[in-house]
Amino acid sequence: MALGIKTESASGDIMPIVKYDARAGRAMRVDRRNDGGSWAAETTDITSNFKAVVDLENIEVGWMNFNTGGAPDFRLVELGDATGERPGENYREGFRLMLKLAKEAGGDVREFCSVAKVVIRALDELHDAYNAGVKANPGKLPIVALKGTKPVVSGSGQQKSTNYQPVFEITGWAARPPDLVFRPKAKAAGGGHAASAAAPKPADTDGEDFG
Repeated sequence: MALGIKTESASGDIMPIVKYDARAGRAMRVDRRNDGGSWAAETTDITSNFKAVVDLENIEVGWMNFNTGGAPDFRLVELGDATGERPGENYREGFRLMLKLAKEAGGDVREFCSVAKVVIRALDELHDAYNAGVKANPGKLPIVALKGTKPVVSGSGQQKSTNYQPVFEITGWAARPPDLVFRPKAKAAGGGHAASAAAPKPADTDGEDFG
């Protein structure tokens, strides 16, 4: 008897992402393309034209496991809430947020997350700048550009390695785009936590074209 349950996901079921490769110092848009009946990832380098309205109002932080053999396992809470004990040896601390890319970088809403220390450090600095400016820009979100990268060397001898920390800069402020809506994530498999805040009402657009 057929159960009537879909066993394959359509491309629209997965939020598209932006990722930052700390070892190469490159920002990339990742898209899923149907290649002869199967889905494959296609990356586009947007390092030179990265600009986005970033939802720093709704950051999630916590534990992430990308070594599951399948979809990554996120155990996240709202920024400011306790993240709890590390669930296992493959989990690393990280963050997740939503952003809307400028037109020249793609123009759509995407998810951005990372466990790389240099990226987390860059987001810490960006969030400090956000906190310093948000009171003067009520109801708006920051327009963030990637101004460059800076090398960060760790280890020594044969263990020496270089990663590239992104340099983010707030270049302006914009009303929340209507499609950049925070959506609390469902509770993760295995008892993971998730953000529980209600989705904010999108601000009325003021016609500002950040792209």
